[in-house]
Amino acid sequence: MRIKELDALRGLAAFAVFLFHFQLFDYGYLGVHLFFIISGFVIFLTAKSVKNPSDFVIGRFSRLYPTYWICLFLTFAVLYYGRGDVTFKQLLYNLTMFQAFLGVENVDGAYWSLTEELVFYVVIFGALMLGLINKVKLWTGAMLALAIGGLFLNPELGGIQKNVQSVVKYFNLFVAGIIFYQIYLQQKIKITHAAGLILCLGIALLYGYGSYLPYFNHKIEIAVIIGFFALFTLLVLGKLAFLQKYKWMLFMGEISYPFYLLHQEIGLTFRRLFETESQLVHIALVAVIFVFITLLATIINRNIEHSTSRVVKKKLKVWINGKAEAPEPTGKPAVTEKVTEEPAIVDGLSVPQAERASAP
Repeated sequence: MRIKELDALRGLAAFAVFLFHFQLFDYGYLGVHLFFIISGFVIFLTAKSVKNPSDFVIGRFSRLYPTYWICLFLTFAVLYYGRGDVTFKQLLYNLTMFQAFLGVENVDGAYWSLTEELVFYVVIFGALMLGLINKVKLWTGAMLALAIGGLFLNPELGGIQKNVQSVVKYFNLFVAGIIFYQIYLQQKIKITHAAGLILCLGIALLYGYGSYLPYFNHKIEIAVIIGFFALFTLLVLGKLAFLQKYKWMLFMGEISYPFYLLHQEIGLTFRRLFETESQLVHIALVAVIFVFITLLATIINRNIEHSTSRVVKKKLKVWINGKAEAPEPTGKPAVTEKVTEEPAIVDGLSVPQAERASAP
């Protein structure tokens, strides 16, 4: 079973973030929060399907890095030759995707959310290593405790307080996704589910995610976040099947990862070439940017995110597990048998689809 509604929500979230960066939707930055809830849902599903922790790492690496590297090189080239405000040292550090932990600035500002995803993956990997993946209340409870603790930190002091809070403030959104996954399986909301979601929502509402913006209005932010939780509740209870009719949302969800990685700095660099105070001209330019980024993301989605990532995953599994085939000793040409990999199914859900639906 493929949950197409997840693709639709991802497409909606990606479009909202795009509009935010081009000043057409002030609270579009909250689309990333919807990404995090979706990731909590699908990464937990993926983790339950793997045979060992190394398979989880291989799956995540092959899913994220090939597409990320292509988008990183393209963005770097545009910024290096177009604005000249990036360095090769910065590129080198960004190749790791751990640049935030190494004190190096992102080549593209959109990469900040990848840091949050990586930390969540580390938590899942730890649960797999310790055999606690099914002890959900234990490690998700620890995540929520850290998120609550982050409320008492003062990010204005900078240093470790700012860095820690910038990570743990999103833990509750990932946990909410895991709870929604459990509701989806059982098709009913238990008291423990409701209590967990209320706690996750309460923590989210206490943070001011967009407080750095000059027009920030916490009441509007609260309304949008509550809307996300309500929307996801309807989804897991099967009330959003009509979203499958909106092909553009499904399409945007399919290409959302490369689209997200490409849209900000490349798009803004192009937009800055044309100075105008006309809102209509601005909208027209943004429409052109949207079409261009969509086409580029589609090409990368088809040729890298699908095919290349599968090849990387297969080769890494062979290398890690030491299952490289030996040549035939008889001197006869080896017969290559085409093996079709059956999609893994967990709790009736397609794991490959879940992997595609993870990460912004």
